[in-house]
Amino acid sequence: MSSVLKKESCQKILDVSRETIEICDVYLNELIKWQKNLNLVGLSTLYDPWRRHILDCGQVAKHIENKNKEIIDVGSGAGLPGVILSILGYSNVSMVESDYKKTVFISEVLRKCRVTGNVLNKRIETFDDFSNKILVFRAFASIEKTLKLLCDKLDFSTKLIFLKGKNAINEKKNAIKMWGELKTKYDYKILPTIKTYTSISDKDSFLVTVEFKKE
Repeated sequence: MSSVLKKESCQKILDVSRETIEICDVYLNELIKWQKNLNLVGLSTLYDPWRRHILDCGQVAKHIENKNKEIIDVGSGAGLPGVILSILGYSNVSMVESDYKKTVFISEVLRKCRVTGNVLNKRIETFDDFSNKILVFRAFASIEKTLKLLCDKLDFSTKLIFLKGKNAINEKKNAIKMWGELKTKYDYKILPTIKTYTSISDKDSFLVTVEFKKE
């Protein structure tokens, strides 16, 4: 079992400033405080929060070059990874969460961290389209189910980023098969390119990107 990751080690791995990592510390303190009355994350994750939350979410930044790009954190929950991306300097992050109590937490933690972000108490299915947007998913549905849910709103300018566990490779295979079936049925003119990367927070987990190209 890996040892508990310390704040200083997390800062070094993510290669961020001391000021940035201190703001992440503010986030974790608020998370622990609110967790007592609101089930935001798995309790066991708080025994190693720098690894399980800050490092895990922070790795998403390596796959988003433009810090002004519109990012949607889908099913944000405790603001993960949306709040962390905002702390890391991304200026156009929306955190979409259907649970009102969790949106209250996200709004409050953004205020405490003194960073900006849009908090939307909505379901992702209510959005019209995702052109020129990056969608990030953590503890959401499978890749296959997500693509099926949003398929008619995606285009070649959309990018999806998933934080996934050990089942990511199977999810990738299922998603490719499912898209082929959808393409035949609806004559879609875009094809997904799905790439998997070993997570820097857990060697048994993965970060998965999905980008689209014109057929």
